[in-house]
Amino acid sequence: MIKLLNLSLLLVLLQTSPILRAQVSIMPAKAAAGDTVTISFDPRGSAAPSTAGPFFVDFGYSNFYELPNRIPMQQQHGRWQVQVKLPPYANFSCFTISDKDKKFVQQASDSSQYEIYIYKQGKLIAGNYLGKSYSLPVQNKTSDRIVALQEHYLKEELRLYPDNYEARLRLIALQMKEGSPARQAQLLKEGLAVIEKKFRSNPLSEGNLNKVTMGYLILGQNQKVDSIRRVVVDEFPNEKIGISYRLNTLLREPDSSAVVAGVQQLLERRNDSNKEAFGSAYEYLFSYHVQRGDSAAARTYLPLITTWEPDPYKWRAYRNYVQLMLDHQILLREASRLNLYVLDSVAAYPVSLIRYFPETGYLVAHDPARADKIEAVKAEIMASQGLLAARLNQPEAARQWFARSIPTLKSPALLRAVAGQYQQWNDAESALPVLESAYQQAPFDPKIRQLLEDAISLRGIRTADRQAYFSKLDRQWKQHYYQEFAKTIGSSPFPAAFSIVDMARRPLGPQDLEGKIVVIDFWATWCKPCIASFPYLHQVYKKYADDPRVKFVVLNSGSGNSWDDAYKWAQANPQFDFPFYYNQDKKLSNKLGITSIPTTLILDSKGNIRFRKVGFEGEKLLQSLDAMIEYLKEQE
Repeated sequence: MIKLLNLSLLLVLLQTSPILRAQVSIMPAKAAAGDTVTISFDPRGSAAPSTAGPFFVDFGYSNFYELPNRIPMQQQHGRWQVQVKLPPYANFSCFTISDKDKKFVQQASDSSQYEIYIYKQGKLIAGNYLGKSYSLPVQNKTSDRIVALQEHYLKEELRLYPDNYEARLRLIALQMKEGSPARQAQLLKEGLAVIEKKFRSNPLSEGNLNKVTMGYLILGQNQKVDSIRRVVVDEFPNEKIGISYRLNTLLREPDSSAVVAGVQQLLERRNDSNKEAFGSAYEYLFSYHVQRGDSAAARTYLPLITTWEPDPYKWRAYRNYVQLMLDHQILLREASRLNLYVLDSVAAYPVSLIRYFPETGYLVAHDPARADKIEAVKAEIMASQGLLAARLNQPEAARQWFARSIPTLKSPALLRAVAGQYQQWNDAESALPVLESAYQQAPFDPKIRQLLEDAISLRGIRTADRQAYFSKLDRQWKQHYYQEFAKTIGSSPFPAAFSIVDMARRPLGPQDLEGKIVVIDFWATWCKPCIASFPYLHQVYKKYADDPRVKFVVLNSGSGNSWDDAYKWAQANPQFDFPFYYNQDKKLSNKLGITSIPTTLILDSKGNIRFRKVGFEGEKLLQSLDAMIEYLKEQE
């Protein structure tokens, strides 16, 4: 029988083991949501070098959304400590302790991390063992018993809390993977019955319906998500949730005239109980009339779409309304007032990930760069205010707003617009540095480069001198990246043994990478962010395609894909002519610590991983990846 390692048992182990006793403690033993937990680490007796430090707590799994995943510890009398105030919605979490570069990592064991369970009045709250089951792939990435362990902890969750809906469905989903076809059918029937019961418990609650949708996805019944929405529409057509679902379908129609007619019909059903469902309808009608230049009709809907609370994303929507009115030169005074309202409230702007749960409301994720992001948004709002002032024939006010925004403005589109406004005023002297800033923010944008070339041509810069001019600008924007690289660059060796083949099944060997700066981009055919990043990755590839010092390896990770999948996708997408490869080493991702894709590794000519990029960056990839390659070339 598998013994449960709860927090109490962990503390017993800490007391009985001479090695562990000197290393990690977690107090209080039975922490409750809202408590302050003290985590202490004594490196003496551990494998940490005597010169190691500072140390950090790294959460591998937690629902502490508003806290950073990595928290620095403070040294006190030879021990390192950190205090963590658990949020009111806290549940199970696990963590390791590591040094700055994660060259030293302290875990509870080779196969488990340290764990914090959450109690209430001395009893484990619901969700602890569910969270434990989720954490197992993170705690022990190489175990071949993860599924069995997950099943065990889900059963423990249900033993304590038989009505845990998500745990019940997760357990059924796991058991379906191992069962015979007949058993799978039986389990699916049981799972669908659980979902149906959940739906009928509160069919008019959007939060409850979200859980119903989640249930179908857990069981792999994605097609039933739309069917349950049809059930809601059929059974509750005039309730708030029914109206919302009908609008969701209607507003996706391509024929705008038909959409407007359908919206007007639905508006005839509006009453006190469902009126909050019509926000998206008012938004559509406002946009429809703005694009057609009907200021009177658009003005009718503007108050209706600028009043709802407390959704933090409203500020982003308001900015979109401002830009729409500015683009179509309509309701400019209203746009100006709305823009100033957003500026006054910029501290609440949603620049970080925000999660919403009915039990907690909106939770803003910790973001160490939040202050800088807010300043960037503030500059954009001020630039828009300047453009609005210019359109309202207030040139002095416009210049003042531009002067305030330009020093921190990073939006290429707004920099272009501001430069264009200066050019309309025949102020080429002010336009040029703004265009230079636009180029430094988007040096791969051909339109910005052409505008800048036209501007410097008017300044009398000869064609022969233009390359030097642009090289100087390139050095300037890259220097900002280089300063950051000096602080964050890593140096871990890429595995010497791997099994990678190209689209002709020819092996890629270490000799093919030797002496080159190598860009390895992990992707899969099912990964939409991976595919979305390809146009930007391809632009950088084309710049270095003929450079013998740089090699691109666009590597299908092998996760959920066969070689045939990768080959067929590459053949079907000839616009991406960079070299595709397929990973045959199923342990390579674990060796490299890759837990999600897209992930891009940049190796130096000695085979060391110097940079790691995780997630979809969009257009930012152009500059950051280019700068990384150039930085390593200069370091050679």
